[in-house]
Amino acid sequence: MNPISDFTEDDVWEFIKLYNLPYCPLYDEGYMRMGCIGCPMGNRRMQEAQFKRWPHMRKYYVNAFDEMLRVRKKRGLTNKMNWNTGEDVMRWWLGYDKKSNPDQMSIEDLEELML
Repeated sequence: MNPISDFTEDDVWEFIKLYNLPYCPLYDEGYMRMGCIGCPMGNRRMQEAQFKRWPHMRKYYVNAFDEMLRVRKKRGLTNKMNWNTGEDVMRWWLGYDKKSNPDQMSIEDLEELML
């Protein structure tokens, strides 16, 4: 049973306020998504603000991208995006080097990353 499955976002906030329930204070700072720092489903402005606030998380992404490139090279997989470093991937992740909408990954972008 999921009693709030049909709640709208407004319903959730009304319930929280009505019962004076605690909630993550990041919502009061304008965050709309919790648990995903640098989420590609957000927008570039929010990604940059998050990485400024939590710079160690940016380093984790770059390290993971470096490892992804290393493994792909070891497996002999193609590098259609011509990424040389984790920083190259990070620029793409943040939308600086994409031709598509810079504020959101396309399905094609995500598929390319996962190959």
